[in-house]
Amino acid sequence: MMKKILIFLFVFIFAFVVFYFWGSSPRMNQNDYNQIKVFVEKPAVETDTLSVMTFNIGWLSGMTNNLPVSRDSALYAQNLRKAVSVLAQYNPDIIGFQEIDIDAKRSFYYNQPDSLAHYLNYLNGALAVNWDKKYVPFPYWPLKYHFGKLISGQYVLSNLEILKNDFVVLPKPIHAPFYYNAFYLERLIQKTWLKTNKGDLLVMNVHLEAFDQETRLVHVERVIEEYLLYADRLPVLLIGDFNSRAMSAEGPLNESARKMFEIPGIGVAITDSLFALNPKANYTFSSGEPIEKIDYIFYNTKFIKKIDMRVVQETEQASDHFPVWMRFVIK
Repeated sequence: MMKKILIFLFVFIFAFVVFYFWGSSPRMNQNDYNQIKVFVEKPAVETDTLSVMTFNIGWLSGMTNNLPVSRDSALYAQNLRKAVSVLAQYNPDIIGFQEIDIDAKRSFYYNQPDSLAHYLNYLNGALAVNWDKKYVPFPYWPLKYHFGKLISGQYVLSNLEILKNDFVVLPKPIHAPFYYNAFYLERLIQKTWLKTNKGDLLVMNVHLEAFDQETRLVHVERVIEEYLLYADRLPVLLIGDFNSRAMSAEGPLNESARKMFEIPGIGVAITDSLFALNPKANYTFSSGEPIEKIDYIFYNTKFIKKIDMRVVQETEQASDHFPVWMRFVIK
């Protein structure tokens, strides 16, 4: 009897180890994590007035994001149509996406950047892969709702010519166990250089730690460090999902994203005073029951002048986030 138990334990442990290394291994060649893709051959935008949007698109899963629920392909088609309809109205020259799927079981293997580029007729796009696993055992239970195969990332779509794309990998959650981090997505600072009629423009597209506040603070400090490398040299748009509330109806909050507001010479699309006028209209999360603002557009005022801005709540529940949009000129 004891021998059978030992054999069973050995087989179980061996199978678990094999699954751990197989599931947490990548599917793509890591040299392909950084890509620039030209979708259509057409002239790049030549105008002094530009617009930018940041949108955590939540892999077009709407309010089902990260929940252990059944989904069908119709949900993604419906949310894609909604996103396309609203984005077409704003027609931003630059969109920085977070949580956008390239080839994932959870979203029925739609290539979401290609779909958006096709329907919105964008010139080119830049990819930074941050999640590449053969199997992702999340949500934890029941097993049938695990994400399975997954390639996802951050993406910049633009009608400005993309000159260069790169990314910085941020630290994994500080207090998480090794097996959690083995399957966890990478948090990135995607850096995409665009050509304008005033010279180069740098877009820094970020997606910071959601669950561990100490790690998120490390991420914000690293973002500030990276931003300051360029802020005095060229126009910089620093956009994305900071997973941090720096504003509330009662006033500024001492959360990690508040450090961004303290940088000399930095501007923000939705200022504290604008937010205070109508907090609910400026919440970006969650789209089902908006309660907080965690998505931002920052820029260096030395080179960029803001003209107009808003939180685009018209996307409704195409994602669990609302986009933030800003019109601007390069000085």
